[in-house]
Amino acid sequence: MDDAAEANRRWQQMLAAWAIPEELVARAPEPPYFFDPAVFIAAADDAVARVEDTVSDAVAREALQPEGTVLDVGVGAGAASLRLRPAHVTGVDPNTTLLEAFAARAANLGVAHTEVEGTWPDSAPRVPDADVVVCHHLVYNVPDLASFASALASRARRRVVLELTAVHPMAWLAPYWMALHGLAQPATPTAEDAAAVLVALGFAVREQRWQRAVEMIGELSDDHVARIARRLCLDSSRVPELRHLLATTPPPTARDVVTMWW
Repeated sequence: MDDAAEANRRWQQMLAAWAIPEELVARAPEPPYFFDPAVFIAAADDAVARVEDTVSDAVAREALQPEGTVLDVGVGAGAASLRLRPAHVTGVDPNTTLLEAFAARAANLGVAHTEVEGTWPDSAPRVPDADVVVCHHLVYNVPDLASFASALASRARRRVVLELTAVHPMAWLAPYWMALHGLAQPATPTAEDAAAVLVALGFAVREQRWQRAVEMIGELSDDHVARIARRLCLDSSRVPELRHLLATTPPPTARDVVTMWW
């Protein structure tokens, strides 16, 4: 097995270890895996309104010439791409609600846009090349990172820009899993493990670690306790325990993220 295949295999195994035990899922009053489009829509609005570029914004903008084009994989509502104001953005996402939100925001900004419904890399044959390919906060949902990243690179004329958390985005829940279920969470994969796959593929990866305010998947909303309880497979009888834990061990307000580009 070559280095890239081995690094990819290790990545797959480390991600698989994050699966919630089946017995906990079976007893949960609601499925712990859920998705709220409103969170991604709000993230896009915040990104467009932000005064200063993040590291990822700046790295993408550096490679984006006037009249340049962007491919945004896992576009959501456009948080990674619309603030760049390129000549054209192709947004790929499996969620039609988010694609509609992306299209509306692109139109409001006067940015030409194309929506492609689908997953990556399955949808890669249906999208054009772009000057810059961006993909934010999707890597930890990708078991076959080698195929995913290779397809990103195949569509980029000038640069690929990835943004990901330094550790698994659900790692912040570790103390609550331990306290409430006696379940230790994995320590890997990390951004370094992702970089190992990319380097083994032959990409000349550069990276920068920085901090940003926490953008959890709705766990900071008004009903955050209910959302966290659902993620932790808790029924209503255990919510008081969770409230106590959140008071004594509050969630982080900032997290390390890593921008990688090649």
